[in-house]
Amino acid sequence: MDLVRVGTVVKPHGVRGEVAFFLTTDEPGRRLKKGAALFDEGGKEYKVRGSRQGASGTLLSLSGIDSREKAEALRGRDLFAEAGKSDEKGIYFKDLPGLRVEVEGEGEVGIVSGILETPQLLLEVDRSGSKCLIPWAPDFVKQVDLKGGKIVMSLPDGLLTACSF
Repeated sequence: MDLVRVGTVVKPHGVRGEVAFFLTTDEPGRRLKKGAALFDEGGKEYKVRGSRQGASGTLLSLSGIDSREKAEALRGRDLFAEAGKSDEKGIYFKDLPGLRVEVEGEGEVGIVSGILETPQLLLEVDRSGSKCLIPWAPDFVKQVDLKGGKIVMSLPDGLLTACSF
């Protein structure tokens, strides 16, 4: 089973086992709905009992976590869900590393070397030894050709020169 990271347990919240949760998914409505299955790094399954927005972010209730002590044991752990189609084009983000990045009007600009799963998904692109972070945004992504090994993008002027590190 392929898994994708949904987020990280930040800390316990209250005394009944609820946790503060840092989201890294762009599908919280689907991933955190009541009854959804989440897994820790060891493969232990938790069912979502509920989720809500608190003053400091997302709060999550999980099956089997009914005390502050049990919630504390999850602190810092990533939680995962079964991989599904990650966007409307049916692309698995795990398949993007290794693809060439081509920019309309400029040709090939680099190779995807990683994915940063932040609230705004970022492609890490290797540009001949330097790195560039490019937002994965519908306005930028024009085509993903997995068989051809490339992503075609339309980027704002100056983005590539400003993002190298």
